[in-house]
Amino acid sequence: MTGAQVRPAGQHRYTALTTQTPASLLERAEARWTSIGANQPDLVPAIALQRLLVTRTIQTVDRLDGADRPILSLEPEQAAEKLRAGTPALRGEPVALPVAMLSPLVLEACDDLAQGGAGDVARRVRGCLDEGRIDIGSLLVASFDRNQNAIRLKAVHEVIAPDVLWLTAELAVGPAAYVAQQTLFATAGAGTHPALIGALAAWPHGYCPACGSWPAFGEDPDRSRQLRCSFCGVGWRPRDPGCTYCGRHLGHLTSLQAETDSAHRAELCTGCGAYLKWLDLPEPTPFELLPVEDLASTPLDVLAAQKGFGRPSLPELGGPERYPCQMEDPAR
Repeated sequence: MTGAQVRPAGQHRYTALTTQTPASLLERAEARWTSIGANQPDLVPAIALQRLLVTRTIQTVDRLDGADRPILSLEPEQAAEKLRAGTPALRGEPVALPVAMLSPLVLEACDDLAQGGAGDVARRVRGCLDEGRIDIGSLLVASFDRNQNAIRLKAVHEVIAPDVLWLTAELAVGPAAYVAQQTLFATAGAGTHPALIGALAAWPHGYCPACGSWPAFGEDPDRSRQLRCSFCGVGWRPRDPGCTYCGRHLGHLTSLQAETDSAHRAELCTGCGAYLKWLDLPEPTPFELLPVEDLASTPLDVLAAQKGFGRPSLPELGGPERYPCQMEDPAR
């Protein structure tokens, strides 16, 4: 890999960048799920599904982190130039995804969603993949590149649920996007490249500087305030106090709380009708546990929806349209 160092095989992120191990992450997740279930019993079925999905994410990140082959090759200076132009660093880059490792995860996600409430809708997506009507390798690349239009068009063509197809691919390839951005933005043993430090500090947009997704939520601990990407887990600090999505000024923003004594809040924008959760957490959430904290703050989602606010679709950033989730050279 050029520009960014690659850890030797077997040298894991857990020793290089954090003290968390797969076991400690699972232990932490279980503690949060126990607390969530006790305080919000209606979320127990969602916890059961999330336990399967998060456990698989933890295991996948651990496997990817010890792989010899880098996912992408991008010079830090080139990434910084893209950021200065308003383009997410990973967007449109050639990627070498470990398809053999990730493909089964798409099918397993289909099965989990089918058991978790999606039923026949998820089973039809699985059937389409089993029959080879959608090439999983191309699907994973499209998801990594946040090419929602291609995935949606293919799903409509195959008469399956676009949202389920999108979600199953995202669950499988999200860990690869996380490892890719960590390699670029937080190289083990060397720190972030100086060119990227300046470009990230100057990033003015509400969408992720790595992949272009919207944040899952904002973290607002005492010592820092940052947005966290819903897909690859990057954290970045907002530069402007306006709406994360449309950029409108503070006059368009209001906030609400699920409980009067809670520091968690939802920020509502009357300009675009979107909302963003801000969670008062003691420290940045590990990538693998972002969905857990998102689930824990479900009451804010419910209140925002009751007031007519929602989460926006992915931002339209233009760029290359890759294979629409079909075989490059389909068998005759």
